[in-house]
Amino acid sequence: MFARVLLAAVVLISGFAVALTVAAPARAAGTTYVFATFKGDAAADEKLWIYTSTDAVNFTLYSNTGFGGPTGVLRDPTIMKNTDGKYYIAFTTQSWTTASTSFSVASSSDLIHWTTVATVPSGVANTHFTWAPEFYIEGGTVRAIVSIDNSGNGSAFRTYSYTALNTGMTSWSGPTYIGIAGNYIDTFIVKVGSTYHALSKGPTWIEHATASSLTGPLTFIGTGNWAGWGSGLEAPGFVQLDNGTWRTYADAFASGGGIKTGTANATLTTFSGLGNI
Repeated sequence: MFARVLLAAVVLISGFAVALTVAAPARAAGTTYVFATFKGDAAADEKLWIYTSTDAVNFTLYSNTGFGGPTGVLRDPTIMKNTDGKYYIAFTTQSWTTASTSFSVASSSDLIHWTTVATVPSGVANTHFTWAPEFYIEGGTVRAIVSIDNSGNGSAFRTYSYTALNTGMTSWSGPTYIGIAGNYIDTFIVKVGSTYHALSKGPTWIEHATASSLTGPLTFIGTGNWAGWGSGLEAPGFVQLDNGTWRTYADAFASGGGIKTGTANATLTTFSGLGNI
């Protein structure tokens, strides 16, 4: 049924966190897009739902999996299809009010039945929150880009990269700081040509940074309300469409407005406003 999975994302039905990842480099007609989601803060909603789409805008439910990972709490899932033919998710394992010092990874062969394969410790001293791991894939290497706070109160998030050390993603490296501090969360990265583009949610705005290396240094080229998206948004993401342009996503958490989406050109130099999915 899934000839090629190119998009993985957290779809926020009520507006929580969005994460997207490109799971194959090629583009082909008939692309199927897959969204992985949790639905809310209630215990029954902190589980995994899977949605699919043929246009990256209109999604239908594929599976209410009931999967909650090792703690029974699953939030912020990011999803990919690996070279072993299995689907993988990485996810936050506690609610946003509960301390967490690791993230988890699970696998599935059918997008319905899931098994936890790894729980990855943050490895950062005094970690208080470990949030929103985002898969980033380049040259066959799978990484997770993770937001970690060690202030004890969620006021000092920094962005770290972890590298999968085997195909089954049961073993991971320790953290590498990638140069985004200042209490940014939900960092999402794609590479266009030789340039790395990061969207990251700061204290007020989703902002846009670029770098020549995954580990930085990053330069913020879009700050404040640079794209006209306004405040009250988090969990940004990109996915490249078959025609080479990009679709952008963000979670309107402050208004309960669910997912917002827009477009960007192929070089990620021009962005549209955001509208409702």
